[in-house]
Amino acid sequence: MKETFAITKNVRRFVHGVEVVQTPIKGRIGNMLAFGPPGTGKTDVGQWYAGQNDIPYVRAKDISSRRSLLANIVSELGVAGSFRADDLFNQIIEQLIERPRPIIIDEVDYLVRGGAVEVLRDINDMTNTPIIMIGMEHSEKNLRRFRHLYDRFTAIIRFELFDVVEIRELAESICTVKLSDCAIQYIVQTGQGKLRTTTTWFSRAEQLAKRNKLDEVAAVHLKAYSER
Repeated sequence: MKETFAITKNVRRFVHGVEVVQTPIKGRIGNMLAFGPPGTGKTDVGQWYAGQNDIPYVRAKDISSRRSLLANIVSELGVAGSFRADDLFNQIIEQLIERPRPIIIDEVDYLVRGGAVEVLRDINDMTNTPIIMIGMEHSEKNLRRFRHLYDRFTAIIRFELFDVVEIRELAESICTVKLSDCAIQYIVQTGQGKLRTTTTWFSRAEQLAKRNKLDEVAAVHLKAYSER
Protein backbone atom coordinates (compact mmCIF):
# COMPACT_ATOMS: atom_id res chain seq x y z
CA MET A 1 0.00 0.00 0.00
CA LYS A 2 1.07 3.58 -0.55
CA GLU A 3 2.74 5.38 2.35
CA THR A 4 -0.07 7.91 2.43
CA PHE A 5 -2.20 9.01 5.36
CA ALA A 6 -5.70 9.11 3.92
CA ILE A 7 -7.83 12.10 4.91
CA THR A 8 -11.12 10.37 5.67
CA LYS A 9 -14.34 11.82 7.06
CA ASN A 10 -13.23 10.82 10.55
CA VAL A 11 -9.94 12.66 10.09
CA ARG A 12 -11.76 15.77 8.92
CA ARG A 13 -14.14 15.57 11.88
CA PHE A 14 -11.19 15.28 14.26
CA VAL A 15 -9.29 18.22 12.77
CA HIS A 16 -12.41 20.39 12.77
CA GLY A 17 -13.06 19.46 16.40
CA VAL A 18 -9.56 20.56 17.39
CA GLU A 19 -10.12 23.87 15.60
CA VAL A 20 -13.40 24.36 17.46
CA VAL A 21 -11.99 23.48 20.86
CA GLN A 22 -9.14 25.98 20.53
CA THR A 23 -11.58 28.86 20.00
CA PRO A 24 -12.08 30.55 23.40
CA ILE A 25 -15.58 30.92 24.85
CA LYS A 26 -15.60 33.88 27.24
CA GLY A 27 -11.83 33.59 27.39
CA ARG A 28 -11.84 29.90 28.30
CA ILE A 29 -10.50 26.99 26.20
CA GLY A 30 -12.44 23.75 26.58
CA ASN A 31 -11.63 20.09 26.02
CA MET A 32 -12.49 17.66 23.25
CA LEU A 33 -13.69 14.06 23.18
CA ALA A 34 -13.28 11.83 20.12
CA PHE A 35 -14.89 8.42 20.53
CA GLY A 36 -16.44 5.60 18.53
CA PRO A 37 -16.49 1.89 17.78
CA PRO A 38 -13.25 -0.10 17.50
CA GLY A 39 -11.56 -0.21 14.13
CA THR A 40 -12.45 3.32 13.05
CA GLY A 41 -8.90 4.67 13.19
CA LYS A 42 -9.08 6.80 16.33
CA THR A 43 -5.57 5.99 17.54
CA ASP A 44 -4.10 6.37 14.04
CA VAL A 45 -5.64 9.82 13.73
CA GLY A 46 -4.49 10.87 17.19
CA GLN A 47 -0.91 9.79 16.52
CA TRP A 48 -0.92 11.38 13.07
CA TYR A 49 -2.24 14.70 14.37
CA ALA A 50 0.25 14.74 17.25
CA GLY A 51 3.13 14.08 14.85
CA GLN A 52 1.97 16.69 12.35
CA ASN A 53 1.63 19.37 15.01
CA ASP A 54 4.43 18.44 17.43
CA ILE A 55 2.14 18.04 20.42
CA PRO A 56 2.23 15.44 23.22
CA TYR A 57 0.42 12.14 22.66
CA VAL A 58 -0.09 9.91 25.72
CA ARG A 59 -1.72 6.49 25.69
CA ALA A 60 -3.37 5.57 28.98
CA LYS A 61 -3.10 1.96 30.12
CA ASP A 62 -5.23 -0.38 32.16
CA ILE A 63 -2.82 0.04 35.09
CA SER A 64 -2.55 3.84 34.81
CA SER A 65 -2.64 5.75 38.10
CA ARG A 66 -2.69 9.50 38.60
CA ARG A 67 1.05 9.53 39.11
CA SER A 68 1.85 7.38 36.06
CA LEU A 69 -0.44 9.54 33.92
CA LEU A 70 1.32 12.69 35.09
CA ALA A 71 4.75 11.11 34.57
CA ASN A 72 3.86 10.13 31.00
CA ILE A 73 2.62 13.63 30.20
CA VAL A 74 5.80 15.18 31.63
CA SER A 75 7.90 12.79 29.54
CA GLU A 76 5.99 13.73 26.36
CA LEU A 77 6.55 17.39 27.19
CA GLY A 78 10.28 16.64 27.02
CA VAL A 79 11.07 17.25 30.69
CA ALA A 80 12.88 15.07 33.22
CA GLY A 81 10.15 14.07 35.64
CA SER A 82 10.14 14.51 39.40
CA PHE A 83 9.18 11.69 41.76
CA ARG A 84 6.20 13.09 43.65
CA ALA A 85 2.83 13.40 41.90
CA ASP A 86 2.40 17.00 43.10
CA ASP A 87 5.74 17.98 41.57
CA LEU A 88 4.89 16.24 38.29
CA PHE A 89 1.60 18.11 38.15
CA ASN A 90 3.36 21.43 38.75
CA GLN A 91 5.88 20.63 36.01
CA ILE A 92 3.01 20.14 33.55
CA ILE A 93 1.38 23.40 34.57
CA GLU A 94 4.64 25.31 34.19
CA GLN A 95 5.37 23.81 30.78
CA LEU A 96 1.90 24.49 29.36
CA ILE A 97 1.78 28.05 30.67
CA GLU A 98 5.22 28.70 29.19
CA ARG A 99 4.34 27.03 25.87
CA PRO A 100 0.58 26.44 25.46
CA ARG A 101 -0.35 23.46 23.27
CA PRO A 102 -2.96 20.72 23.26
CA ILE A 103 -2.32 17.31 24.80
CA ILE A 104 -3.82 14.15 23.30
CA ILE A 105 -4.80 11.41 25.77
CA ASP A 106 -5.73 8.13 24.07
CA GLU A 107 -7.63 5.24 25.71
CA VAL A 108 -9.14 7.68 28.20
CA ASP A 109 -11.58 4.98 29.38
CA TYR A 110 -8.76 3.45 31.43
CA LEU A 111 -8.67 6.66 33.49
CA VAL A 112 -12.36 6.61 34.34
CA ARG A 113 -12.43 3.71 36.80
CA GLY A 114 -10.02 5.20 39.32
CA GLY A 115 -11.05 8.78 38.67
CA ALA A 116 -7.62 9.76 37.31
CA VAL A 117 -9.46 11.46 34.46
CA GLU A 118 -10.23 14.35 36.84
CA VAL A 119 -6.54 15.31 36.69
CA LEU A 120 -7.09 16.28 33.06
CA ARG A 121 -9.79 18.76 34.11
CA ASP A 122 -7.38 20.29 36.62
CA ILE A 123 -4.72 20.71 33.93
CA ASN A 124 -7.19 22.42 31.61
CA ASP A 125 -8.48 24.66 34.42
CA MET A 126 -5.03 25.84 35.45
CA THR A 127 -3.44 26.28 32.01
CA ASN A 128 -6.40 27.09 29.74
CA THR A 129 -5.03 24.65 27.15
CA PRO A 130 -7.18 21.94 25.54
CA ILE A 131 -7.02 18.27 26.45
CA ILE A 132 -8.04 16.09 23.51
CA MET A 133 -9.37 12.77 24.81
CA ILE A 134 -9.79 9.70 22.63
CA GLY A 135 -11.95 6.86 23.85
CA MET A 136 -14.00 3.80 23.10
CA GLU A 137 -17.58 3.46 21.93
CA HIS A 138 -19.17 4.24 25.31
CA SER A 139 -16.71 6.93 26.42
CA GLU A 140 -19.21 9.76 26.23
CA LYS A 141 -21.67 7.90 28.44
CA ASN A 142 -18.93 6.92 30.92
CA LEU A 143 -17.61 10.47 31.19
CA ARG A 144 -21.02 12.02 31.83
CA ARG A 145 -20.79 11.09 35.51
CA PHE A 146 -17.80 13.42 35.84
CA ARG A 147 -20.04 16.45 35.52
CA HIS A 148 -17.42 19.15 35.95
CA LEU A 149 -15.20 17.48 33.36
CA TYR A 150 -17.98 16.73 30.89
CA ASP A 151 -19.23 20.32 30.97
CA ARG A 152 -15.83 21.45 29.69
CA PHE A 153 -16.15 19.54 26.41
CA THR A 154 -16.67 22.14 23.69
CA ALA A 155 -16.26 19.56 20.92
CA ILE A 156 -17.49 15.96 20.95
CA ILE A 157 -16.61 13.99 17.82
CA ARG A 158 -17.96 10.53 17.03
CA PHE A 159 -15.90 8.33 14.72
CA GLU A 160 -18.09 6.35 12.32
CA LEU A 161 -17.62 3.05 10.51
CA PHE A 162 -16.72 3.43 6.83
CA ASP A 163 -19.40 3.18 4.15
CA VAL A 164 -18.96 1.89 0.60
CA VAL A 165 -18.25 5.34 -0.86
CA GLU A 166 -15.46 6.05 1.60
CA ILE A 167 -13.94 2.58 1.25
CA ARG A 168 -13.83 3.08 -2.52
CA GLU A 169 -12.12 6.44 -2.04
CA LEU A 170 -9.73 4.89 0.47
CA ALA A 171 -8.82 2.13 -1.99
CA GLU A 172 -8.09 4.70 -4.69
CA SER A 173 -5.95 6.68 -2.25
CA ILE A 174 -3.75 3.99 -0.68
CA CYS A 175 -4.16 0.71 -2.58
CA THR A 176 -1.62 -0.02 -5.35
CA VAL A 177 -3.94 -2.34 -7.29
CA LYS A 178 -7.30 -1.64 -8.92
CA LEU A 179 -10.30 -3.15 -7.13
CA SER A 180 -13.49 -3.90 -9.03
CA ASP A 181 -16.87 -2.69 -7.74
CA CYS A 182 -17.70 -6.22 -6.62
CA ALA A 183 -14.38 -6.41 -4.73
CA ILE A 184 -15.21 -3.17 -2.93
CA GLN A 185 -18.64 -4.52 -2.01
CA TYR A 186 -17.06 -7.73 -0.71
CA ILE A 187 -14.62 -5.77 1.45
CA VAL A 188 -17.48 -3.64 2.80
CA GLN A 189 -19.44 -6.76 3.77
CA THR A 190 -16.57 -8.72 5.29
CA GLY A 191 -14.78 -5.77 6.85
CA GLN A 192 -17.98 -4.33 8.37
CA GLY A 193 -16.72 -0.81 7.75
CA LYS A 194 -13.73 -1.18 10.08
CA LEU A 195 -10.50 0.49 9.01
CA ARG A 196 -8.18 -2.26 10.23
CA THR A 197 -10.08 -5.04 8.48
CA THR A 198 -10.49 -2.97 5.34
CA THR A 199 -6.78 -2.22 5.00
CA THR A 200 -6.01 -5.90 5.67
CA TRP A 201 -8.16 -6.76 2.65
CA PHE A 202 -6.35 -4.13 0.60
CA SER A 203 -3.06 -5.80 1.49
CA ARG A 204 -4.42 -9.22 0.53
CA ALA A 205 -5.65 -7.84 -2.79
CA GLU A 206 -2.18 -6.49 -3.53
CA GLN A 207 -0.63 -9.87 -2.72
CA LEU A 208 -3.12 -11.62 -5.01
CA ALA A 209 -2.48 -9.19 -7.85
CA LYS A 210 1.28 -9.62 -7.58
CA ARG A 211 1.14 -13.41 -7.26
CA ASN A 212 -1.32 -13.92 -10.13
CA LYS A 213 -0.29 -10.95 -12.31
CA LEU A 214 -3.77 -9.41 -12.10
CA ASP A 215 -4.57 -5.97 -13.51
CA GLU A 216 -7.72 -5.84 -11.38
CA VAL A 217 -8.82 -7.78 -8.30
CA ALA A 218 -12.44 -8.92 -8.18
CA ALA A 219 -14.61 -10.37 -5.43
CA VAL A 220 -14.07 -13.90 -6.74
CA HIS A 221 -10.33 -13.55 -6.08
CA LEU A 222 -10.91 -12.34 -2.53
CA LYS A 223 -13.42 -15.10 -1.81
CA ALA A 224 -10.97 -17.72 -3.05
CA TYR A 225 -8.34 -16.23 -0.74
CA SER A 226 -10.61 -16.43 2.32
CA GLU A 227 -11.77 -19.98 1.53
CA ARG A 228 -8.37 -21.52 0.98
